[in-house]
Amino acid sequence: MAEIDEKQLKQQIKSENFSNAYFIYGEESYLKEYYVGRLKSKLIGKNFEDFNLHSYNGKKAGITDILKDADLLPMMGGYNLVLVCDYPFDKSSADCGVIKEYLKDVPQTTVLLFWYDTVEVDIKKNSKWKSVQSAFAKAGSSVCFSKRSENELIKMLVNGCKRRNAALSPENAKYLISFSGSDIKTLLNETEKLCAFVGNGEITLDIINKLAVKSLQAKVFDLSKSIVNGDYEKAYSVLNSLFAAKEEPVSVLAVISNCFVDMYRVKCAKIAGLSFSDPAEYYNYRGREFALRNAAKSSASLSVEQLRKSLEVLMQADNTLKSASADSRLVLEETMVKLLLISKEVKYD
Repeated sequence: MAEIDEKQLKQQIKSENFSNAYFIYGEESYLKEYYVGRLKSKLIGKNFEDFNLHSYNGKKAGITDILKDADLLPMMGGYNLVLVCDYPFDKSSADCGVIKEYLKDVPQTTVLLFWYDTVEVDIKKNSKWKSVQSAFAKAGSSVCFSKRSENELIKMLVNGCKRRNAALSPENAKYLISFSGSDIKTLLNETEKLCAFVGNGEITLDIINKLAVKSLQAKVFDLSKSIVNGDYEKAYSVLNSLFAAKEEPVSVLAVISNCFVDMYRVKCAKIAGLSFSDPAEYYNYRGREFALRNAAKSSASLSVEQLRKSLEVLMQADNTLKSASADSRLVLEETMVKLLLISKEVKYD
């Protein structure tokens, strides 16, 4: 077997030509969970879960105990599925050695499925992860679910609405992504709701604005845009709505910081004679290419020096916010005032 993509995994499931070992990882949580569920359903079905399914939380189980179940024979034919979530191979060279040795001779009636939900698997920087992933790819199938690009998401949304007899234009699908975020599960939930509302009609921008759930990133972008434009009233209104929604101050500050980082990257690209989209070649904007378009518009009225000062203010706020005695609302309000003053080129001490 080898490293395979989503299309090849889908074909395996459809043809029931399964590998005896799977290593599933990557950034896209929804797709990982979805395909693990598909494999589980196809391999053992609902009637034999009590006999042929052995599930483990990898953070709590030992590799030796897990592999004991891998040696069991399935009841009533079929497969013996050993399903392990988030096993930390990066913590133990010994465990890496054990699993690599076992993968050399996995029983034909067993499917060993290791997948990663909350644990980040970095095969580029961590040799332990790389060695284990390579061993699974050699013995079975390794699948990495990366974030889908904006164009892929647009196609998914447009086709999904079409199957429900509703119409969503590519332009409005792009807007929905910038409005609700690039998380696939969220987008699918939103399109299902919008399709139910319009029936056989068209999903317009007005309907999206009225019915779709606005992501934290989109809300904070509104805040950042208000700051850049020097719109005090709108900036405070958005900040108050974020507090009313009980958003975590650390998360809000992180998204504000990301907005200004995006603007700084775009501004530097422009100075270097490059396009606003060129930073995507060096940083991960997959699925959120809209962030660079937004940054290009927002940064037009700011200089590089203003953006540098803004980033310094945000870094100081982050340090203050993470101190035990800090009043989070006061820190965010003071930070917003400083950013507003910088946008207007007003000095403060």
